[in-house]
Amino acid sequence: MEVIFRDVTYKYNLNEPNEKKALEDVSVCLDSNLIHGIIGPIGSGKSTMLELMNGITKPTNGEVVIGKYDLHKSGFDFNKFRYDVGLVYQFPEKQFFCNTVAEEVSFAQKVFDKKNKNIKNRVIKVLKMVGLDESYLKRSPFSLDGGEKRRVAIASVLISNPKLLIMDEPTIGLDYKSKKRLMGLLKTLKTRYSKTIVIVTHDVDMLYEIVDNVVVLNNGKIVKEGNKLSVFSDVDYLDKNNTPVPSIVRVSKMIYDKTGIDLGYQPNINHLVKAINDIKENMVIQNE
Repeated sequence: MEVIFRDVTYKYNLNEPNEKKALEDVSVCLDSNLIHGIIGPIGSGKSTMLELMNGITKPTNGEVVIGKYDLHKSGFDFNKFRYDVGLVYQFPEKQFFCNTVAEEVSFAQKVFDKKNKNIKNRVIKVLKMVGLDESYLKRSPFSLDGGEKRRVAIASVLISNPKLLIMDEPTIGLDYKSKKRLMGLLKTLKTRYSKTIVIVTHDVDMLYEIVDNVVVLNNGKIVKEGNKLSVFSDVDYLDKNNTPVPSIVRVSKMIYDKTGIDLGYQPNINHLVKAINDIKENMVIQNE
C-alpha cells in the first residue's frame, strides 16, 4: 500500500499565526511492499507524520493519500481504512486489558467484524506469523516477557490483515535477543506477506539492517530522502541535522578517513568485524 504526502503542512493551533508548524510543505511517496524508516531529532515532525498516516489527524493544508484512501476528504469509510492500516504504538503492551492472549489478539477483530467467522483460526494464524504457537492462547499477556508482549501486540494489529503497518519506536524497551527476533519478523512480513511497513524510530542501527528507504526530518521539513545507503552514507549531513548515524556507518567512515580503506556495505556488526579481520589477514600475508 503506497503512502503519498502532497505539500502537507500541519499546525496544532490554527489560532496562533506565529506558532511553529509541525510539518511544512512535506511531499514524499513511500512505495508499496517496502520497509521505510522515518528519522530525525526530537521535535522534527516524526510523530505528526505518523498521526497523519493513521488518520488520527488531518493536514492543515495538502493531501495525504494511503492506497485508495484520500484522508483529506471527509466521508471515507474509516472502518475499512482501519482494516487496511495498522498502527503499533510505543510500548503497545501497556494497553493490554484482556485476561488471555487469545482475547487480546481477537479484540480488534471482534470490534470491526461482527460476524467473527473462524476467529480462533485467525488468531492462531497471526500468532504463528509473529513466531508464537497455540500454547500462548490461554496464557495471560501480562505474564509474558518483553519480546513476547511486543509480538502479541503486533499480532493484535495483524489480525485484520492490514496492507500498511505503521510502527512507533518498535524496539524500545527490548533486549538484544527480542530486538533481533522482531527485526526478523518485520523482514518476513515484507517478503512473505507483502506488507508495506513504516517505522518511526531513533534506533538507526536497527533500521540500517532492515529498511529499504529512509526519510530524514528536521524542523518539520524533509531534508533528505532515498535508499538507505545513499542517506546513511552522508554522515556529515546527518550530523549537521542532529540526526543519529548507524554505528556501522560511523566506524566504517572512521576507518576510511584514517586508512583510506573502503569496507563497502556491511549489513551488520558481524559482517563488519569479518571485513576488518579479512583486511588484517591480507596485510599480514603481504608483509610475509
